[in-house]
Amino acid sequence: MVRCNVLSCRKWFYNSRGNTSGSYSVNHLVRAKHKKVCLHKDSPLGETILECYNYGCRNVFLLGFVSAKTESVVVLLCREPCLSVNALKDMNWDLSQWCPLIDDHCFLQWLVKIPSEQEQLRARQINAQ
Repeated sequence: MVRCNVLSCRKWFYNSRGNTSGSYSVNHLVRAKHKKVCLHKDSPLGETILECYNYGCRNVFLLGFVSAKTESVVVLLCREPCLSVNALKDMNWDLSQWCPLIDDHCFLQWLVKIPSEQEQLRARQINAQ
């Protein structure tokens, strides 16, 4: 689950599609024009606000990840300006392998798991309208 991190909203959403073209979380963010999220405490990264390691950008539509070349570590970086800044090329990251956190209108499954059918049945259903 992810929480919309806009102060006036703060709603929780699953990373599942249901009857919509994208996940409930991404669908909400697009329609509400919100861009910041916080992960659930039980997520692989724990309760944390997604933000660029280098620049501090919290717009999830600009965020992606790269792996360190020698360690099994991933770093969240924003598309602009971080990928185009030459200073980052000296870091131990493979910038050519940058991938967005949102793919096919859903957060990547390693970041935000897709809930089980039982969990989805307990949730309030929403539609895209």
